[in-house]
Amino acid sequence: MKHSRTLAVGVFAAAALSSLAFPLAGQASSGGTSASVRVEGLSKTLLPETIVSAKPKTINKDGKPGDVCEGASGAVALEDATHGHWAAGGFFSGLGYSVEGIEGESYSFTSSYYWSFWIDNKPATAGICAALHAKEKLLFFPQCSKESAGSCPQGMFNPAVLLVKSPARKAHAGKAVTFSVSSLANLTGKSSPGAGVKLSGGGHSATTDASGKAKLTFAKAGKYKVVATAPNSVRDEITVKVTH
Repeated sequence: MKHSRTLAVGVFAAAALSSLAFPLAGQASSGGTSASVRVEGLSKTLLPETIVSAKPKTINKDGKPGDVCEGASGAVALEDATHGHWAAGGFFSGLGYSVEGIEGESYSFTSSYYWSFWIDNKPATAGICAALHAKEKLLFFPQCSKESAGSCPQGMFNPAVLLVKSPARKAHAGKAVTFSVSSLANLTGKSSPGAGVKLSGGGHSATTDASGKAKLTFAKAGKYKVVATAPNSVRDEITVKVTH
């Protein structure tokens, strides 16, 4: 159940087509920039959204001469956000490092899963050695390879990516808060209403309607994490501050 061929046709081809818009390995921006990194595992969030200031530096994960990402790259953001707790699966000319493990969850080229990489709510068109742009949002999550689609234990072949929002991050105790969930298509990032998504937080839960909306009421003041989950989908979460 190898997915190396899937990667070669998908991510590698996308990187080649986007070479005019994105620098290749070793060509990241010479100036630092801020970005956020989030890592979702198969069953839990491995790294909540973490903001980092990716200052230019050299990343050499395998110790081999020439296998480096230089500058303010996605690899630097991942390195800083995880404090180095990620592993490279290999280095490829013009693309840079592939990702094999993050925060203790690993998928080799022979496993059913591999790490998918998104930027700003759509699949990345370049590798993690490419330069970051201001305030980009990086997301990593495991998904099933094409060759293993029929046997994935959690059905994560081309999963949708959930995106939960609230009109306001501040709410009042005892008053319903409306949440809106979008479902982003795996191959394109195209958004559609996230219908039938379960929202859980503060000991309460609700399911979104056909328009992707649902309401939760929090009895007491405090900060509440609201988690959005659905079958064959990558979870998302939002924190809401509830006042009296």
